[in-house]
Amino acid sequence: MKKSKLARLLATACCFAMLLTACSSPTPSESESTPPSSTGADTEEKVLTFAIGAETTSLSTLYMNNSLCCTSKLVYENLVDFDNGEIVPGLAESWEYNDDQTELTFYLRQGVTFHNGEPFNAEAVKTNLDHKQSNPSFYTLKGITDITEMEIVDDYTITLHYDHPFYAYLQDFCWSDVCPMSAPEFIIPGDFQTISGVAGTGPYIYDEYVAGEYTRFVRNEDYWGEKPYWDEIIVKYIPDSTSRLQALQTGEIDMIYGASLLSYEEYDQALTMDGIAGQMADKDTRVQIITTNATRPYMSDLRVRQAVAYAIDKEELSQATSNGYEPAADMIVTRDTPYADVELETTYDYNPDKANQLLDEAGWAMNESTGIREKDGEPLNLLLTLESDYSATSMPTAEVIKSQLAEVGIDVTIYGTEQMQWYADYLEGKFDLTLWHSQFAFASPHCWFTPMDSMVPQTPSLPGIEGSDEFLATIKNLTNMVDEQEVRNTYTYLFNFDVGTVLDIPLTYQKDMIVYNTDKISGYTFTGTPYFFDILSLEPAE
Repeated sequence: MKKSKLARLLATACCFAMLLTACSSPTPSESESTPPSSTGADTEEKVLTFAIGAETTSLSTLYMNNSLCCTSKLVYENLVDFDNGEIVPGLAESWEYNDDQTELTFYLRQGVTFHNGEPFNAEAVKTNLDHKQSNPSFYTLKGITDITEMEIVDDYTITLHYDHPFYAYLQDFCWSDVCPMSAPEFIIPGDFQTISGVAGTGPYIYDEYVAGEYTRFVRNEDYWGEKPYWDEIIVKYIPDSTSRLQALQTGEIDMIYGASLLSYEEYDQALTMDGIAGQMADKDTRVQIITTNATRPYMSDLRVRQAVAYAIDKEELSQATSNGYEPAADMIVTRDTPYADVELETTYDYNPDKANQLLDEAGWAMNESTGIREKDGEPLNLLLTLESDYSATSMPTAEVIKSQLAEVGIDVTIYGTEQMQWYADYLEGKFDLTLWHSQFAFASPHCWFTPMDSMVPQTPSLPGIEGSDEFLATIKNLTNMVDEQEVRNTYTYLFNFDVGTVLDIPLTYQKDMIVYNTDKISGYTFTGTPYFFDILSLEPAE
């Protein structure tokens, strides 16, 4: 692969992965002021304080660090949202397709303004969508990239034209980290790196940023929807998870939200603290997955890939890494994902005897002195890569898998790197196994499959799998489908090919959680996309 092509693919894959997760400073002032106490009885203001693991300099619809997704809905809002399996109104009060589903019309809320005073209207929507459409990171979101024309019907009506129908266009507008509407003033045409300001239409305004310390959000008194209870939100930058837990215990912060900031062990630890309660979402967030690389010499043999799948004890993995909170997964998408209710023709439940049998058949003989299988004098060593900082369970998961595969004579080398290096390595196919995750329910299954031709870990693997040409052609045809039964039949085939060929190995269904100070908070109702915190779902203590 030429270097220039790899660089372009890397940039696109990096941005795409941010859909799953070089900027200028945001416009709110940086000051040396001290944030108000979250528990002081003397103040009349109602202040909520919680922790984040990254600076809010990347709080943008361009890209967003995983640990900032608990703040995105404070500021930004979508045209539509996904809740409990249904698409519901957001900044668009309603929508409709034309008869052949090549036109999607949004009817927008009136009387809504951005935090900088600009009106929210059809022109603002067009400015946002023009910018997103020209961004290569939106490759997989056909609802945006496939727009051929945007027609402003009137101030509060906009029609999107497509040259072909696709059943999932509307779903692509549900991403709470990259698809919300941003104030046009801060959108720079052709620039997908610079964050020139933070302003949406949400219930809170990005007010004050103090580098290395905190960001203050103040209530949007002109908010069009339900008025939030808290006057101010203070999010403190606490990059270390142990320090976040200590801050919760001492009352420095009132809550911690999300698996990006809290491990399951820390969740259980928090529940033992006086005055601290917690909740875990019923719905799954994503699926933790191992993708195999079938173009690597050892992994090109289906029997070796199958042996890896049979050797993984998902129940043991769940207990070891999540205290049993993450259920063992049999599908590559969450259980509430549309069209995921299919019966798989082939599954790989834990069966070390079967794993050993397959490895024997593949010619990998056990070296009793080393405990590692060999063929032609070469040991069976597999390279397992991962993004080290993706979540608290990433490295522990890799260590458990290494231990389990050793039981059947497979040696594993773990290579954990920062995000950009991980992207570069998988684009070049420098892995035998890589650890990552599926998409959210609203984005699956279509956003799971559509980028497989160019920018995800499956991309370098598929050329090594028999039948992959038909598989990729079917994915391409999918993006022109609207008939319900045809879509369902197509996904049945795609799921079975993916799991059956051991392109991907589903591990566990990931969960999100919250722990909080009961003096300030009485409870939280998780939304249909639990990864994203919704301040309006937080119940203050009476």
